[in-house]
Amino acid sequence: LSRMSDLPPSLKPVKPYLDRAAELKEKDPIVSYHCRLYALQEAMHLRASIPKADMGFVLSLMDSVEQEKARLPELEDAQIHVENFGQELFIRADDADRAGRSDLRTGKAFLAAANVLETCKQFGELPADLAEKVKYAKFRFVEIAKATKEGRPPQPPRGTEPQPHQPEPSAAALEALPPTYGSPAAPAMPPVAEAASYMSLPPAEPNHDALPAYMGLPPAAPAQPVPAQWGGGAGLPPPPTGPPPQAAAYAPYMQAVPAVRQQSNSIVIPAPPAGFKAARAQIMEANRLCQSTMNALQFQDCETAVHQLTQALLLLTQPPVSNVPNVPE
Repeated sequence: LSRMSDLPPSLKPVKPYLDRAAELKEKDPIVSYHCRLYALQEAMHLRASIPKADMGFVLSLMDSVEQEKARLPELEDAQIHVENFGQELFIRADDADRAGRSDLRTGKAFLAAANVLETCKQFGELPADLAEKVKYAKFRFVEIAKATKEGRPPQPPRGTEPQPHQPEPSAAALEALPPTYGSPAAPAMPPVAEAASYMSLPPAEPNHDALPAYMGLPPAAPAQPVPAQWGGGAGLPPPPTGPPPQAAAYAPYMQAVPAVRQQSNSIVIPAPPAGFKAARAQIMEANRLCQSTMNALQFQDCETAVHQLTQALLLLTQPPVSNVPNVPE
């Protein structure tokens, strides 16, 4: 594998992703591979602006990525795997931060979560909620690292007390931090055992007195409803009102569906047909809907949460049926 000590200065922007790849190689080879792959993709985007001599590192990185890929098992839902890893790491850091246990390990966990979630760009444009988590995680990393350097407690996380809007930290702000904090200015990667210590960060007890407000956004707008070919809308609760979100990656699957509840006011999900297995596109969209459900619950928006979760269940249990035009009798 390409050695971090050989990283040319012109490729410094890809260093955080190579750091995460090295740290997570034993913990999660799949996430490690996609961190390295994203670093390669970003390096290729920079190739027009770097010296020709530095292309040797890029070619070496390309070879190491190919070798790493050959050793990995086939995984159809790599996007879900990588995103869930980053989400879990973010939640652990955020829980500890809101419980008042912010230290350097917490800051490193925030930075690692931001880097891992950023690598999801290789699968397509980041959803708004993930983009906000990346921004917030970098902001908290800078605040915790600066507080540690100055020997003071970090400012409370957003949502625990009124605070002015904080912009995303600039690259200059990240580089101004001590190299041992994992900034791109670090001359060399810290030992893996030390650098990955944030993985042992325990989850904190949830604080029910203050809702997490790291996103600084209103509740997520409901996604396009599930089409009638998945369950015909039977048992689907009324969709909440709100402006339609941006077009989803799986727009062909998401069309209008009538909202129906049983008279008992219960929601019924039809049993899946024998041998049914959800397609990859359905699984991906169901995962996105579940993430949206969690965002809604953070704002105690139960109606949106129920609606999104019901859509996800329909996607995972009902096969798509071709639209057949009505034939007049």
